[in-house]
Amino acid sequence: MRIKFLVGTVVLLVAGYSFFWYSLADKAEQTTLEWIENSESRLGGIKSFVGDVNVTGFPYRIVIEASSFNAEIPAGRIGAEPVSVNVPQVSVVFQPWEPNHAIILTDYFDAVVGSLRDPDLSMNFDGVRSSVILDPTSFELNNLSVVMDKVSWYPKAQQQVQSTSTLEDAEFHLRRETGIPEDQLSFDLPVNRAIYLKASNAHINEFATTILGPDADEFKVEALLHANEQPAFTKQGLASWRDQGGTISIRTFEYGTATSAVRMSGDVTLDENFKPLGAFDANVTGIGAMFAQLAENEELPELTRAMLRGQAQNETIPGDVPLSISMQNGQLYIGPIMLMELEPIIE
Repeated sequence: MRIKFLVGTVVLLVAGYSFFWYSLADKAEQTTLEWIENSESRLGGIKSFVGDVNVTGFPYRIVIEASSFNAEIPAGRIGAEPVSVNVPQVSVVFQPWEPNHAIILTDYFDAVVGSLRDPDLSMNFDGVRSSVILDPTSFELNNLSVVMDKVSWYPKAQQQVQSTSTLEDAEFHLRRETGIPEDQLSFDLPVNRAIYLKASNAHINEFATTILGPDADEFKVEALLHANEQPAFTKQGLASWRDQGGTISIRTFEYGTATSAVRMSGDVTLDENFKPLGAFDANVTGIGAMFAQLAENEELPELTRAMLRGQAQNETIPGDVPLSISMQNGQLYIGPIMLMELEPIIE
């Protein structure tokens, strides 16, 4: 009798858990598909589409596998141009006891900025693992973390070795509920988003004409967006954010190698022409080599290049040099030296 009771109890437990798992799996699938179908209203105009869907993972987890996933991000949402994302195959993993937390896995995906036929920028992401935490009530995005083996990008349709920028072992974190650090209490607007980026073996062509140079062993950025709400990347949206006192606080910026590196922090906003306006406190290691490399940039004024060559040959420069970096009147300065004209971030 006791054995029958134990067997019966085990069967009931297994049956109960199976019913519980399949109910949650069905709910997770429906919620995921509903979230995708309603993404345009939930995510400010972002349209998303999914291919064939299959649910597996019993008994320990819920795995929703999709044969494809595509998203269209409209202009003004994260940049001045529209963005198209293409994921050939993706898996979304839920734990039965935490349905608002999803782990997203894919071998790779592509994104293009601008027109699909003639994109302004093409990007490739390899070995992507993401963690997405939604608000348990509204199912709005709270936190996003992405780890990638490699990120590469190149301008226009010219995929050439010399024009491709890359990051390896990249981490990106976007957090909504951050609290307010003590050093941020004096700002006019609250912290709306916290952004963290870390990568190694960086090769960034966009930095080739700056004091940073194109190559770095490590690259790290930690920033806080001060805003009442995330601004639209349009002239109207950015002007409203700026006029309300909107600011981006760069708490940490580190870029360089063991022999030459830049570390800085500061705040930046936009001027009336949508050009960066701000000031940073920096500490530079190996600044002589940086000046020498930058002096070879023929796009800089000859007077600036001569001043850089003179500073590069100054043998009294210490190993670590504190610098003030400022952006004002549409120009970038290192101390008193005007390095370059700044472009507006939006035309």
